[in-house]
Amino acid sequence: MVPASQQARDRARVRPLALAVERGQSMGIRDRVVGQFKKPSGPFGHVVGWIMAARGSNRERSRWTVDLLHIDPDDRVLELGCGPGVALEHAARRLRSGNVVGIDHSPVMVKQATRRNREAIAAGRVLVRVGTTEDARAVDGPFTKIFSVNVIQFMPDKTAFFRLLYAQLAPCGIIATTYQPRNKNPTRADAIAMADRISAALKSAGFTRTHVEERDFKPPAVCVIGMRPK
Repeated sequence: MVPASQQARDRARVRPLALAVERGQSMGIRDRVVGQFKKPSGPFGHVVGWIMAARGSNRERSRWTVDLLHIDPDDRVLELGCGPGVALEHAARRLRSGNVVGIDHSPVMVKQATRRNREAIAAGRVLVRVGTTEDARAVDGPFTKIFSVNVIQFMPDKTAFFRLLYAQLAPCGIIATTYQPRNKNPTRADAIAMADRISAALKSAGFTRTHVEERDFKPPAVCVIGMRPK
């Protein structure tokens, strides 16, 4: 967990820009920041990380996803696209002898996630590393739980993405993929359409017992859950 004094300094540094983005006060700043969400970098990447970690709906979405995994104290968990480490923090609180690994292709996000989870990292419950989705192959598996939050929309070949994760998941392991639309004027229909695509890709990759959970955020979020068979 990041010390309160450090959190205060971080808020003071990026809060003015973040508030301008949230309120739409500067379209130039807003456009530059929004373009950072795929891979945050530089000063605006720090703003994106602050928004991801501070926005209440984002934090609740991460907590909801982790809760759906029903993490046991000895689980080995993998998060793809860990961002500033909010979901890692929630997952680590449920672990004792197990651990959670977070991968993100943004060094800025990995730095923020590392700072947020420094105590759990020191205790061996969290590991954070820079890497792409493909780098998940190099992480020592298998894992009992794998999840991602608002990453799937960036995957052009969703079936290939899930096949890679299938190889890293233990038999009877659980995968959870959460999506909340962030396009212009997002609707529940957008979320459900993505849930259908995720479900189809999971089944094509070999997962079974797939089902969809829905949460009435604004806009609604969906989490598609599947299992690797024995």
